[in-house]
Amino acid sequence: MNPSKLFELIDANKIPSVILIGGDSEFLAARAFLDVRDRIQKAVPSVALQPFSETADLTAVIDSFRTHSLFGGRRLLLVPEVNAFVTKKEVSALYDKAVSDWRTAKTERKRSSSLAKFLHLLGLTGLDVESSDRLIADAFGIDSMGEAVAEMLQVARTTGRKATRGETDAALLTEAVVRGGAPGSILLMKTGPIPADSTTLQAIEKGGVVVECNLSRERFPSAFALAIEEIVEESGARFDDRAVTVLRSRLGIDRILGDKFSKEVPDLRLVTSEAERLAMLAGRGGQVSVSLVEKEISAISGGARFELASLFAEKKPVEAIAKLRDLVSQGRRDDPKTAGDIHFGKFLFTIADEIRQLIGILSWARSRKIDLRKGASYNRFKDSLADDLSEFLKKRGLVKQKPHPFALHKRFEASRGHDESTLLGLLTQIAEAEFQRKCGGYSAELGLELAILNVLQ
Repeated sequence: MNPSKLFELIDANKIPSVILIGGDSEFLAARAFLDVRDRIQKAVPSVALQPFSETADLTAVIDSFRTHSLFGGRRLLLVPEVNAFVTKKEVSALYDKAVSDWRTAKTERKRSSSLAKFLHLLGLTGLDVESSDRLIADAFGIDSMGEAVAEMLQVARTTGRKATRGETDAALLTEAVVRGGAPGSILLMKTGPIPADSTTLQAIEKGGVVVECNLSRERFPSAFALAIEEIVEESGARFDDRAVTVLRSRLGIDRILGDKFSKEVPDLRLVTSEAERLAMLAGRGGQVSVSLVEKEISAISGGARFELASLFAEKKPVEAIAKLRDLVSQGRRDDPKTAGDIHFGKFLFTIADEIRQLIGILSWARSRKIDLRKGASYNRFKDSLADDLSEFLKKRGLVKQKPHPFALHKRFEASRGHDESTLLGLLTQIAEAEFQRKCGGYSAELGLELAILNVLQ
């Protein structure tokens, strides 16, 4: 069933008791999952939400689905990740999905979702995290353990995670769908690609609804346009038509879709993350122009480095270290042959540049007799201060080109919490970390994380 038909049922108050949403496009599936949730809340304002995490035990979900509400009324159970499908044909597909998601994950939530798939896969094959590498490789039908599998096993073993019960989960879900839940209970679930020839899926189709959200090459332009519209609505920024065209070109979308002999579909998640970053830089009421796209996409791929530096400047060391590890993990997946210390070393210069710019802002404010403690609204900053500060930083070689006022305003606001002596000490510490990692001393990871933590001094 497509989402529009499901919406008709919901609006008519004929809501199925079990709804499964999946497909090969995580973006479209996630969007449909939230749209269905919102549509049910609109149709039944009194419905009570009961969300579960990606790694929730399916037994607890099913128990809740079968349990009568204490106060009566309708309940909506939200399960953002379910993999309770039983056929052995799906082992290969689930393995590929888990490994692919782990390699491309940029957030802890995505890694948690990938690990949940992997632990479920272990359960399907009757193994656990303590099984030997050889047994696991044989069960998955692979020649040897890859780096992604080894990393997931290490995380699971370190954190004490266990494999889910595999076929038992599928049996529980199938039984729950066939027998139904408690009166007024609605089970809304999301999965990855919809598996073929699955008895669990057939049971859901008979007792509820399955919505498949696949993204084809033909549907990509309309999905991309829809994603831009949502970003515009949420951010309040406008996208110039030419800027969207340049964005498509910079991210290789036109090249991929223009190849008539290729079946590849562009990564919609990458496109939307870039568009969201550009909208953030433009600010509410601003416009994403061609020049902004050309400057930002070529300068900072993915926007993650900017976010790391911003978290450091705002004195959020825990979040900054988490982002740093996300970036290094992504780098290792993209370039597994490069040593981990080199991946960490790349970000020494990112933090050093941020420190130098903060020192520059403090120096500029002192020379202009501006009290940073009073702050300045974005509009006032953009109209009266941004150009002068940009020129000051550029003349002294602290930036290669004038920063966007939005990004510069974030540094301006963050600089009030710093003093020059501490920043100069941090800059010295960064230089020492670079020297140590090249001379056989302590690692770049240790030096970088210590510097980030010391920002609180």
